[in-house]
Amino acid sequence: MITVAYQGEPGAFGEEAVIGYFGAEAVQPLPMSTFSAVCGAVEAGSADAGVLPLENSLAGTVGDALDALADGSLDVVGELLLPIRHQLLVLPGVSLAGVTRVSSHWQALAQCERFLDGRGWQVVPAADTAGAARELASSGDRSAAAIASARAGERYGLEIAAADIQDSSHNVTRFAVLARDNASSFASLGPLAPTPGRDRETLITFETGHRPGDLHRALGSLAEAGINLSRIESRPSGSGPWRYRFLMQVAGDAEAEPLASALASMGTHTSSMRVLGSFDTAGGQ
Repeated sequence: MITVAYQGEPGAFGEEAVIGYFGAEAVQPLPMSTFSAVCGAVEAGSADAGVLPLENSLAGTVGDALDALADGSLDVVGELLLPIRHQLLVLPGVSLAGVTRVSSHWQALAQCERFLDGRGWQVVPAADTAGAARELASSGDRSAAAIASARAGERYGLEIAAADIQDSSHNVTRFAVLARDNASSFASLGPLAPTPGRDRETLITFETGHRPGDLHRALGSLAEAGINLSRIESRPSGSGPWRYRFLMQVAGDAEAEPLASALASMGTHTSSMRVLGSFDTAGGQ
């Protein structure tokens, strides 16, 4: 059995991602308080792998997770697309009519805005969805509710007052699977081995100079090689005010042609560049 770190409390969607990717019988989920702590646990060897949510189909990029990935030394070795289903959880026997206050992570609240609009409830942000469920269970407050997963409800002995309350049925979060960059750590993680015939994608972080056309020239190396760019984000680099680094996902494996040569050419147009990892795609681009 392997240990895989995720951000959040037991019952969080991160735990669902861990189980969904590795299988319940093969993994011991390890809850961590922050995305950086997830990376730190894997880097230190306390966990064999980790998962980070990189983007949600409705709420967009998870900036703190992208920063933790780019700041660390881990490789992205897999990805998982997790459908997000939000449940309104209450203490046993509480009806929807008795609710006056609801708590959850701010993204979950935003993703259930249509359900919440017009109800007149007090909305209380929480650190994460599973934490909101745990706090509700321990509080005994029969006027309160929490928005979290069905797994969280089962774990903390709560009932579902309203099911699948997310605004869209196309609510999906893309998780990256991370592992240490050495052969011994990969050897024990059978699910991370490349699957013959599966499409591969690569995550890269890079910075350019601040001259006109620098970004265009860097990306031009990919265009000239016919490499498809599926997503690109800019994030503050931390090296100074208004300085940014880019994170992008492209088709192909970094060690195979034509991407390998395209990245070598791209590197001549950047001030720094690091391949974060190549992995089998989960689909749903």
